[in-house]
Amino acid sequence: MNELKNYIQFLVVMLFGIVCLLSSCGKEQKNADSQSTVDKKYPVEVEHAQIANDSIVADFRYFIHLLETTHPDPYSSYGGKVFFHHAASEIVRSLKDDNVTTKEELSWRIQEFLAPLRDGHTQIFNPELLESPTRVPIRLKAVSDALIVCQLPKEHQHLIGSRLISIENIQAIDLCERMMKIYPAENDIGKLANICWHGHQPVVLRRIIPHLRQDTITYHLLTPEGSQVRLPLPIIPVEQWEEWKNEKVTASASSLAGDTIFPKENLGYSFSDKQKNIMYFRSTSIMARDNFNYMYQNGMEVHDDLKYCYDEVYHKPMPSNTRMAIDSLPSFSEEFEKMLLQMKHNNSENLIIDLRGNSGGWTPITLPTLYQLWGDGYLQKNFQDYNYRLLSPLYMQKINMTIEEFNAQYDTDYELGDYIFNENNEKTQAVTEETRASFINNSMSCIQDHLAKQNGRPVYTPKHVYVLADAETFSAGFHYMFYLWKMGAKIVGVPSSQAPNTFMEVTSFMLPRTKLKGAISNSIQQFLPVDDPCSKQLTPDIQLNYDDYKRYHFDSQAEVLYLLDYIK
Repeated sequence: MNELKNYIQFLVVMLFGIVCLLSSCGKEQKNADSQSTVDKKYPVEVEHAQIANDSIVADFRYFIHLLETTHPDPYSSYGGKVFFHHAASEIVRSLKDDNVTTKEELSWRIQEFLAPLRDGHTQIFNPELLESPTRVPIRLKAVSDALIVCQLPKEHQHLIGSRLISIENIQAIDLCERMMKIYPAENDIGKLANICWHGHQPVVLRRIIPHLRQDTITYHLLTPEGSQVRLPLPIIPVEQWEEWKNEKVTASASSLAGDTIFPKENLGYSFSDKQKNIMYFRSTSIMARDNFNYMYQNGMEVHDDLKYCYDEVYHKPMPSNTRMAIDSLPSFSEEFEKMLLQMKHNNSENLIIDLRGNSGGWTPITLPTLYQLWGDGYLQKNFQDYNYRLLSPLYMQKINMTIEEFNAQYDTDYELGDYIFNENNEKTQAVTEETRASFINNSMSCIQDHLAKQNGRPVYTPKHVYVLADAETFSAGFHYMFYLWKMGAKIVGVPSSQAPNTFMEVTSFMLPRTKLKGAISNSIQQFLPVDDPCSKQLTPDIQLNYDDYKRYHFDSQAEVLYLLDYIK
C-alpha cells in the first residue's frame, strides 16, 4: 500500500497549489464585474500610467524566464523549445516596434502569448478588466450544443432562452476562435464558456471585433420559436450592470418542482421530495474551515483567501480575529457527515451533489467525504491518475522552503528542475489498519476523530449518487466530480471546461517593474489515457442539450428539475 500512502501525502501535504481559479482568475473575473472607478452616468476611458518601453520589454523577458522554469511543459504547444522562443521573440519585437508603454497593453500581449498553451491555470491578471467602467446587460450560459441567453433587461425577457448566433455579425463559432487568441480553452465547451465570461465586456470584445461602437453592441439571436432577432444593447456603467445582474427574476419555472427546496449556500443540503428519498447537497466552492485550519496550523498566509471566502463564498462579514473567523466557517466533512446521517435515518436512495459553478479550492478537503460515502472501498480504489510536479524556485518560494529543507523533510534528494512523479496505479488490494490510519491522520478534515470511528465502514452509501456539473465546474471542483465519477456516481448536465488531462495548480508571481500579477501551473495531471476520447472533455453520463433546457423553460435550476424527473 506504499502507493496509497504516497498518494495521500501528495494530495494533503504537498497541495499548496491546488487552490485554483477560485482565488486567482476567478477572483479577477468577479472583481472585474463588480468594481467601478467612474461616475455611474458618465463612464469614461481610464487613463493608463506610462512606463518606459525598456521596462515593459524587461518584464516580458522576465516573465518568459518564470514560465520556462516553473511550468511543467511550456514548449510542446508551440512545437518545441525553438518555436517557443521564436514566438517570445516576436512579442519582444512587437513591444519595441509599437513602443508599448503601459502595463495594460503588456498584459494583453502576455495573454496572446499564453493562449496557445490551452492552460486554464496559467494566466496574467489583466488590470484593464478591473479598470474598465462598462458592461453590456446580457448573460449567457454554455451548454453542450448552444450558447443560451439566460439574463436580459426586463423589456427583453421574452428572449430568454434564445441561442446566440453572433455578436456584431461575427458568428459564434468565429467568436470562439477569435477569443482563443487571447483566452485559452482546454476543450470545446471551454471555447463556448469564454464567450459567456467575456461576451458582455466591451474592453475584451474590442480586442477581437474591430470598429466596435462606443454606445451599443448588437447581438443576433435565434428565439426558442425559431425567429431571428437583432438585439442592440446599450453599453452601461459597471455599477448599473451590477445592479441589473442582481435583480430578482419574477417569472421562474422553479414552481415546476412543487415543494422542492434547493439550498443556494455552500455546503447547504435538504431533501428534495416529501418522501425524503432524494437528498440535495450544494457545493459552490471547495473551501471551508478544514483548509483554512490547515493553512493556519502550517503558518501559511491565510487572511486574503479567508476574506475572499467570506465575501464571495459565504457572503457574510468576516470576524476580525483570524482564529475566530476560521472556526466560524462550516467544515466540509462535518456537514457532509450530518447530511449522510439524515439519509441513513430515512434510508434514502438518491444523493445529488451539485457542483455547478464550483471553480475550485482545496481538493484534499473533499477526500474525507469519499471515505464517508464508501469507507475502505474508496481507499482501495485504483483511480489510475498521474500527477507530475516541477520543482522550481518559484514553487519553493510558494511553499516557503529551500530545496534543502524540502529534501530533509521528505527524505528525498531532488534538485531544482527535477520532477516529482506521482503515479497512483497500484492494483486494488485489501486496506490495512496502517494505511487507513495514515489516510485519516493526514486527512484535511476537522473531524478526524469521526473518521477514525468509521473503522473502514462508510457512514452511509446511497444506492445512487449523481453529480451536477456545468462549464464552470473547474479545478478542485472538477477533481471532486472526477473522483465521485470514478467511484460510480453519474455526472449530469454540461461538460466541464477543464480537461481531465491538463496542467494544474497555480504558482503566483509578480513582475518587478510593472507589478503585474499572475499565476503559472507547476504540475500536469493525466486522469485518463491519452487516447481516451474523454481525455480533453469529460462527457457527462446524462448530458443535457438545448431542447432539455427548453423543456424546463430555461430555469436556472433546469438541471436539478431534469434529474428529479429522471430519478422519479
